[in-house]
Amino acid sequence: MGKQHVGVIGAGNWGLNHIKILTGLGCLGAVAELDKHRVEKVRMEYPGVKLLGNYSVLINNPSIEAVIIATPANTHYEIAKEALKSGKDVLIEKPMTLDFPEAEELVSLAKENKRILMVGHLLLYKPAVQNIIEIINSGELGKIYFIEMRRLKLGRVRREENVLWSFAPHDFAFLLYLVSSPVKKLLSYGLNTIQSQIEDDVRVNIEFENGINAHIHSSWMWPEDERKTFIICSKGMIVYDENLGMVRVYKRGVNSDLTIWDNGFEETFFEEKNALGIEIQHFLDCIKDRRKPITDGRKGAAVIEILTKASNQLCNNNFFHHQSAYLDQPTKVGKGTKIWHFTHIMDGVEIGENCNIGQNVFIAKNTKIGNNVKIQNNVSVFEGVVLEDDVFCGPSIVFTNVKIPRSAFPKSKSSEYLQTKVKQGATIGANSTIVCGVTVGKHAFIGAGAVVTKDVPEFAIVYGNPAKICGWLCRCGMVKVGKDEDILECSVCGTKLNMKDGKTN
Repeated sequence: MGKQHVGVIGAGNWGLNHIKILTGLGCLGAVAELDKHRVEKVRMEYPGVKLLGNYSVLINNPSIEAVIIATPANTHYEIAKEALKSGKDVLIEKPMTLDFPEAEELVSLAKENKRILMVGHLLLYKPAVQNIIEIINSGELGKIYFIEMRRLKLGRVRREENVLWSFAPHDFAFLLYLVSSPVKKLLSYGLNTIQSQIEDDVRVNIEFENGINAHIHSSWMWPEDERKTFIICSKGMIVYDENLGMVRVYKRGVNSDLTIWDNGFEETFFEEKNALGIEIQHFLDCIKDRRKPITDGRKGAAVIEILTKASNQLCNNNFFHHQSAYLDQPTKVGKGTKIWHFTHIMDGVEIGENCNIGQNVFIAKNTKIGNNVKIQNNVSVFEGVVLEDDVFCGPSIVFTNVKIPRSAFPKSKSSEYLQTKVKQGATIGANSTIVCGVTVGKHAFIGAGAVVTKDVPEFAIVYGNPAKICGWLCRCGMVKVGKDEDILECSVCGTKLNMKDGKTN
């Protein structure tokens, strides 16, 4: 094989670095970029380079053997998926994706299509970091006890992602490489100092199954630029100052009789080398030799998994859940929500703010629940049920999601479930049954024990088996009228309802 022809997708600041290095290596095949100003910049700095607007054109070019994806993180998954399916080897900048299942899918696609999938965790390609890995692997410092990593400075503050996703992928990639063990327990804490939904300062504590503990501190609200790693071992310690390119190995520690021993330290400074150049050359070598990269897709997915767990923990710090409640991950729970005893919430659930989830409630996968929703004891909310804002679900109500269930012929796929939608402000009384496929209109009121088999209009009062319209009720519940009356007006909440012409306010 001669020189590889590598395409670069994205010509922002980091994409330009890739373009520069590939040009120097004589491997740049083409560049895909939509922004006209960036295109012009590439054209001026690298005359003669093939410029394309649509990345799909680059991916489908048979002369391009591999692609480097240097676009915004939220586009990585779709671009990489298309590239792998088209038979290209892929290097994705960090973070690999913003979703762990998507990262896993890319790993599977690479294996299925026999393609190289590599993630740009640049820190692992620095000579100083490789030196640290060699020292740890040699065993001269004994067993790792704990690790602390700090990546702190003032700026660059982002709107689309918090500091954890912006800074910590570097450290998590290094940490997981050193520890080589699954996560046993994780706690994360964040501060929102500038933007209400974006954490500017995050601290993550991790306990691994092999007993090693770690602490990561990331901040873009810090007075000084500090990038340090501390590794505390049974026979010594390491301090790595990334800004200085310095690795200091301490021969010191604590004896079993609690006395301190100290044999000094050795300090090595590493010349500042182009780590990106080392990373790209490694990618090219892996393409040529068909071997697994140091930062392959599987390792990249592991970083996304731990980032996702830490992010979910950040969200979960804003709500209360009883210690007996069980929340599968990932889940999203809004600020001020309370989840009570023995409740089980499956993965993929999204619950809004200021909700109250009672005792012994079950909420199935991928269910979406709005803000200020009250779900009383012993309710099961199955997949396919949508509860909008301000919905009230009384004790022991029953939702279904399959019209004709048969145990011998199970229907257990999401595509087989019928959606039930309970719209804003609706109330469902205790022991009611809501048959799947219906819509309960805004501010409707379903009486206790009712069996709802068809759509319920807005503001309607229904009860019975099967449930029938028995009257009409305002938003606040202060005024109700009979089913045969034409007009309802409430001076308290302002509801105006004309049943004759179907108009409501």
